[in-house]
Amino acid sequence: MDRSSSDSHAELRETSASTRPSRRAAGSGDDLRHAEAARLEAVLACLSDAVLSIDHKGVVVGVNGAAGALFHCSAEALLGREAALLLPQSRIVAGERRSDGLARRDDGSTFPISLAVNETRGPVRQRIAVIRDLTEERAAEALLCELRSELAYAGRLAAMGELAAALAHEINQPFSAIATYVRTARWLLQRKPKQSGEVEDILDKAGAQAMRAGDIVRRLREFVTRGESVKTVQSLSALVEEAKSLGVASARQVGAQISVAAKAENDEVLADRVQIQQVIVNLMRNAVEAMEGAPRRELSLSTSAADGYARLDVADTGHGLKDGAGALFQPFRSSKVSGMGIGLSISRSIVEAHGGRIWAEPNPRGGAIFSFTLPLAERASL
Repeated sequence: MDRSSSDSHAELRETSASTRPSRRAAGSGDDLRHAEAARLEAVLACLSDAVLSIDHKGVVVGVNGAAGALFHCSAEALLGREAALLLPQSRIVAGERRSDGLARRDDGSTFPISLAVNETRGPVRQRIAVIRDLTEERAAEALLCELRSELAYAGRLAAMGELAAALAHEINQPFSAIATYVRTARWLLQRKPKQSGEVEDILDKAGAQAMRAGDIVRRLREFVTRGESVKTVQSLSALVEEAKSLGVASARQVGAQISVAAKAENDEVLADRVQIQQVIVNLMRNAVEAMEGAPRRELSLSTSAADGYARLDVADTGHGLKDGAGALFQPFRSSKVSGMGIGLSISRSIVEAHGGRIWAEPNPRGGAIFSFTLPLAERASL
């Protein structure tokens, strides 16, 4: 046997001897148990998460130092307490990998927690509950949601600023029609006072135009109103129809033809109606701008559903996608000289916050197709 092999075996024997309990080193089984308990206590003391030992009666029989800090009391004060009082609305079930719940302090205040529970082996069964405070995490989530809502609101204002001229023209049309109908009705009353039926018909048309103008204004007001994000069950194709009334004005200005197709029997999603309309308007506006100067200007919006997701495809016949199309959804990336480059970034943020995905790809007929998916309501509620 060579020297290196001999040294290796000697090292293994040495290591084995050092890890094997001996009477001289450990002394007795009691000493081993005390040493193991001390080691475990040292490990628990290092943990930042709170740890509770709970007996078969649901009483706390052991804690670590972090538990006292979490519940704003001394660790000793937790001993003998009922776990169900400390952890209301929480599942103290052995084998539960992770569940979210609430914990309660002596002053009655509650705070969000993440709870994992396991059970010890041996003659004395205990449940070990590991508790993590989620207060800061939930506060960060709430702040992120608020910031996302503020960004979406700013995006809607920016969108309306860019569409202002086209929308002013769109609203002016029904008002012009109303004025024409009213003049005609007055003329008929003066020249043909007995033709009341014809006058009523004209006034009905004037009323319909007034309702049309009011509907446009209502949707504009809803679109730019600041408010909390509220998700309700919505038909994606119905959202497309509503958003189209806001985006159609700019399409008409460049002479674009718009077509809408609904290909799904069920395309209901759990969504914030205004925010998803914002995404649709953004995609329509981008498509219209891409078709400026194009020989063929066709904008199609198509909804479908498959594999638990509803989908919208917004296809244009514009100048197509440039290299690096994936960067379009990054903030402050814009192909427009005067654009801030936040419209598609906001759209991506909104879609992903709804559990969906958004992307762009070349249109085989020329131009580009921007698509996004949202989980169907039945899937989102699972």
